[in-house]
Amino acid sequence: MKDRSRQPDRVHLMAHASPIVNDLKHLKFADTAEYLGFIRQNLPQPLRLTCAARLLVAEENEQRGGRRDDAARVRDLQNALDDPQTLAIVAARGGAYLSRLLPDLDFSALTKRETPLWVLGFSELTTLVNIVAGYRGGRGLYWLCPDYLGWKIRPLSAGLAAFAEFWQSLPTLLDNRQPPATRYLDLSPISGRLVSGVVEPGRVRVIGGCLSVLAAVLAGSWFRRLRPTNRWLALEDINEPPYRVDRHLAALKVAGWFDKIAGVLIGDFHGDTDDAQSEVLELLRYHLPRSRRLPIVVTRSFGHVWPMTPLPINQPLALAQRGRTVTFTGRIHRRG
Repeated sequence: MKDRSRQPDRVHLMAHASPIVNDLKHLKFADTAEYLGFIRQNLPQPLRLTCAARLLVAEENEQRGGRRDDAARVRDLQNALDDPQTLAIVAARGGAYLSRLLPDLDFSALTKRETPLWVLGFSELTTLVNIVAGYRGGRGLYWLCPDYLGWKIRPLSAGLAAFAEFWQSLPTLLDNRQPPATRYLDLSPISGRLVSGVVEPGRVRVIGGCLSVLAAVLAGSWFRRLRPTNRWLALEDINEPPYRVDRHLAALKVAGWFDKIAGVLIGDFHGDTDDAQSEVLELLRYHLPRSRRLPIVVTRSFGHVWPMTPLPINQPLALAQRGRTVTFTGRIHRRG
């Protein structure tokens, strides 16, 4: 009989959205073994790292459906979801081809957990993070994938130091009592500017993430667990032209989300060179119900950006306003 008094100590690394091959080259790791060794060296005991190493580097082929190992990826992720010793599932990076796996996953183990299971990631991980956060035994953190640090922080030595800091800080971060002291990771509250409506300070919950990923799975029956009623909806995206953003917003409108939510948090929207946040605000005018003057807050600390502030999904946050500045603060954030 399993000892239920044992605390979860397993951190499962996945790259189900995109392989880490380019990250290995960029970070100057000789191979997957050296990469994993670096993580294990910086992950404090008693936490242990697990992964399916071959899935981290599996090749993608756009002409052949992206990948041909979906069944193996489902088994790998299902094992981590079902294991009561899994403390966290961490996505090494974003990418594609993850959303199609979700209907084959069983999340029922999250209803029986005695200690929470965390999922960390952003972009393509939007749906997984939100689904897990919709269960009593799940926690979602919409935040950077650790390999992202190696690309965003210069020089490379600093990027590697930030990559190490992510793993060193992970247990304290997930302890959810006292944010860790960090040099590279930005654990500030989400801060933005009120551009429309009236904010009601107090306790709120936020759901959402990457708009195009979110809109693609609205029809899923399990996605109703997000319960948008009285939640703030956070939206961001990258390389989506205005006409596609309009389609995604229309999907949310048709699904009735804009009639239920308490407010909208608009994060970064940009392409290779252009800033599209203002275009998104204009498009929102055509989708938000005229009978409701929903508060809209814009921020640069949420999205495909650096620095990227962690956004706890579907967890209590303190909403405060000072002038036009609005902040969303949770236990995971360091207060100034």
